[in-house]
Amino acid sequence: MSDLEGKVVIVTGASSGIGEAIVVQLVEAGLRVAGLARRIGRVEKLAQSLEGKKGALSPVKCDVSVEDEVKNAFAWVEANLGPPTALINNAGVLKQGVLTAHPVTV
Repeated sequence: MSDLEGKVVIVTGASSGIGEAIVVQLVEAGLRVAGLARRIGRVEKLAQSLEGKKGALSPVKCDVSVEDEVKNAFAWVEANLGPPTALINNAGVLKQGVLTAHPVTV
C-alpha cells in the first residue's frame, strides 16, 4: 500500500494527452483524482473506463483561464473529496501580450 493511496489529487488538463496519462497512473495507484478540464465529456468517459481500479476519477468542469471557475472547482473538490494532497497543473493557457498585463491576486 502506497503512502498516497486514498489521497486526493487535482489534475488540470485531464481530458487528453499528458493530463489523461497522469490521471490513469494516479487512479491505478489508488488515488482519488479530481480531473479538471473544459471538455468534461472526455473526462467523464475516462472516469467510466477507470471504474473498478484501486482509485477513482471525479470529473470537474473547469476552464483554468477563468478565475471563478478555478475557485468553484477547488471548493467542489474540498467539499466532495476532501482537501487535496497535491495539485498537478498540466493545463496550458495562452494569452499573448505582456505578462504584467494580466494581474492575478492570490
